[in-house]
Amino acid sequence: MRLLQNGLQKFDARQIQEFSEWIVKLGDGKLFEPNDGIAEIQIPSKLLITNFVDSVEAIVASTYPGLIENFRDLNFLQCRAILASIIETIDQINDYVLSLIHGTFT
Repeated sequence: MRLLQNGLQKFDARQIQEFSEWIVKLGDGKLFEPNDGIAEIQIPSKLLITNFVDSVEAIVASTYPGLIENFRDLNFLQCRAILASIIETIDQINDYVLSLIHGTFT
């Protein structure tokens, strides 16, 4: 787990911890309580990718920098995740990633 890495600065560890708590509350529906199961979520601007031409390409590049060189490294993949609200978005992202690494298997 990234929080347990040796040499991680206290500031970085705190930011990771805050993000972890935020994402858990979001997933559990407890970010804005009380609510009736419907809530408008304000995503912090530092988490948004705002400058892009192709949204899928931008998401993959941001989440997996150096993907072509590192996709065989399990640690590289296990330390990252893309969350999406609908399965069609995940399908688009998976198709894009597979198109990038398609010819690299030997």
